[in-house]
Amino acid sequence: MNELLTRMKQPLSLKWKWAVFLFIVMSLIASVVLFFYQNASYTYFYKTIEDEVATDFMQIKTNLEDRSSGIDEMDRQLTITPEGIQRYNKQKELFQYINFLDQGNYLIRLYSVNNELVYQTETVEIPQTEISKSVQLLNYQNKAYMAKRADLVSKTSGQIIGNLEVIYNPTRFQSFIDHQRKLFMLLLLLSVLVAALASIALAIYFLRPLTYLNNSLDRVEEDSLSDIRVRKPETDDEWSDLLVHINRLLDKIDSYVSNQKRFVEDVSHELRTPVSIVEGHLKLLNRWGKDDPEILAESISASLQEITRMKVLVQEMLDLSRADHVDVDYKNEVTEIYTTAKQVYNNMKLIHPDFKFFLDSDDREGESQYVQMFRNHFEQILIILMDNAVKYSLDRKEIHLSISRSVNTVEIAVQDFGEGMNQEDQEKVFGRFYRVDKARSREKGGTGLGLSIAYQLIKSYRGQIRVDSVLGNGSIFYISLPLLEADSPLLVNKMQKQDNT
Repeated sequence: MNELLTRMKQPLSLKWKWAVFLFIVMSLIASVVLFFYQNASYTYFYKTIEDEVATDFMQIKTNLEDRSSGIDEMDRQLTITPEGIQRYNKQKELFQYINFLDQGNYLIRLYSVNNELVYQTETVEIPQTEISKSVQLLNYQNKAYMAKRADLVSKTSGQIIGNLEVIYNPTRFQSFIDHQRKLFMLLLLLSVLVAALASIALAIYFLRPLTYLNNSLDRVEEDSLSDIRVRKPETDDEWSDLLVHINRLLDKIDSYVSNQKRFVEDVSHELRTPVSIVEGHLKLLNRWGKDDPEILAESISASLQEITRMKVLVQEMLDLSRADHVDVDYKNEVTEIYTTAKQVYNNMKLIHPDFKFFLDSDDREGESQYVQMFRNHFEQILIILMDNAVKYSLDRKEIHLSISRSVNTVEIAVQDFGEGMNQEDQEKVFGRFYRVDKARSREKGGTGLGLSIAYQLIKSYRGQIRVDSVLGNGSIFYISLPLLEADSPLLVNKMQKQDNT
């Protein structure tokens, strides 16, 4: 009982809500159609019978007027005179002819000029009607009657001799109405049944993509997210657009999950060595090293160096993990390339006074070019590439930074004349924790993440990066980023904000 109550309290599923809605709509449509059909049938049948009554009335009236010669006036009383007896016999013949005309479908009445009932084919307490040119509809004792009444005019004298009233027997009309009611109820029940089946079938059909999507997303909890994608339907409608967005969302979630796993794996792998070094020094001090000032100073210095290295490593790994989704966090950021590049160039000259830095830019005075990128990220990319060039330039301390633009992109190149790389190193240089010269990188405090961060940032901003290098002659890193058009909404909003400030 409790389980039944619990199920009753649960809201209806979307499928059943749509089924109920479609059932109500289809039932209403079917009812309206049947209602108009029934009314049209009634109207058509009524018009048909009305025409029949009018035609039969005219025939009866014409025949009676033809046979009424010698009758100057309808009279219900017999006058004992030769004229009265003759009129009575004529009326008697007329009454017999009326009985001959009556086949049970009509009630025929004759009235005198004074509106007195002279004769009727059947004794029925139906009230008399008024003289009219059209057929009248009467309701008597919950039955519908059709009636028409007109004057009888003698063909010989041209005088009105009485009134003729013809009332249609409702048996045929009533049987038609009863038949139509039964047919209406039968069609209504059939329509309700068809509407119920059709509404359920349509609800299942229309919600089939949603059911498929729901089943696919249920598999995410069971299988690997990277293996689950929603198949795009053949139809090009709102469902297909939704499934495309769902796949994009799954791609982003998969990317976030993969980055999180990779981040944890990288942290556990890369921090193992410095943690072990710090642990070893602390154990050494705990045993006997604290009593030796030289050992104590050496252990503390080494531990601080490893801790500093761990801080840098963790920060760079965080930067790398964030670089995977900058297109979401910084999608509205805009940066001017020439002024930003010049600022980084000047900063590097101050930091490394023993190096010669050269800037080759095609910018014109007063001209600005923008890219859709967070300014700090653009600076970070240039700093990583130029700092990397400094680290590997031992003999010829010369760094070149060049900026040029094409129609839709900006091209940036950072060139050094250092050690260079072989082909194998060029293919792996953008990988995580990869170092061309591991010993020298550790001596200079490198973690092997700088180029990976630059690579991921550029890819996230829909750019490209590549390297050309000759072993022993240096390397050139090329960057290509899409430029914003002058009428871009992002650029227009930035200009408006600058004008307001």
